[in-house]
Formats: sequence, C-alpha cells, structure tokens
Amino acid sequence: MGWVTLSLRKMVLTQRVSELENRLTKLSQEQQTLANSSSYQERALGLRRQDAYKNLMSNYSDGLNNIQWGIAGGNGNMSEMMQYQVQLQQSQLDYMYNKMMIDSVFTAQEQALQDQVNDKQTYLELEQEQVETQLEAARAELEQLDEAVSQDIERSTISLV
Repeated sequence: MGWVTLSLRKMVLTQRVSELENRLTKLSQEQQTLANSSSYQERALGLRRQDAYKNLMSNYSDGLNNIQWGIAGGNGNMSEMMQYQVQLQQSQLDYMYNKMMIDSVFTAQEQALQDQVNDKQTYLELEQEQVETQLEAARAELEQLDEAVSQDIERSTISLV
C-alpha cells in the first residue's frame, strides 16, 4: 500500500480517535451531571419530606390544643372526659397513620429516584466501556499504521550508493 494511502487512512483514524476521546469526555461530564442532579433531587425530596412532617406535627399539635381547651372548658363529668380521651386516642392514631403514609410515599419516591439514577448510570458506564474498547482498537490500528507508513517510506527511499 502506498504511503499516501496509508497517510490518508492515518488521518481518518486520528480523527476517529479524537471523536472517541471527545465522546469519553462527554460521557464523563454526563456522569458528573447525573451525580449532581440526583444529589439535588435527593435534597429537594428530603426538604419536602421535612415540610410534610412539619405540617403533620402542626396539625397534630392544633388538634391536641383543641382537645385540651375542650377539657379545660368542660364541666369535668365522666362522659366528657371519656369523649376527650377517645378524641385524643383518635388524634394519636391519625398522626401515626399519616406519618406512616408520609414515610411510605417518600420512601417510594426516593427508591424510584435511585432506580432511575442507577439505570442511567449503568447505561452511561456501558456506553463508556464500549467507547473505551473502540478507542483502544483505533489507537492500536493507528500505531500499526504509523509503523506501516514508516516502513513504506523506508522501502521507497532511493538509495544513492
């Protein structure tokens, strides 16, 4: 093969190596962006969970205050006290149920987010592995081509002896 043809092939391979290196850089940036984005989303989800707990606690506290005012304003007979006791127990059960629901909803959202991030990360890692394999093959071929060009130039050198 002539050194001109080899040089043209070398130019194409050099461009391919450059494109693959750029793709690796972009994949690395995508992985970093994914990590930053998921971290932000996890923090936002945590803040929303805290807000839900605060609202739940506020509602529970308001309910307890209403029950306490009812007890303080009542005339102290046994049926009123039983009614307030039932209200207090119901309020506590409602609080525990709502807390479990909040935990369940946010745990499911966190798991869904983590699954989504893991899937994307796996996809990026597989693509990165494929690009690295292609890059390794292109570099090996480029090395062989360099040797072939050098040998072809040496063979076509005119000897003046």
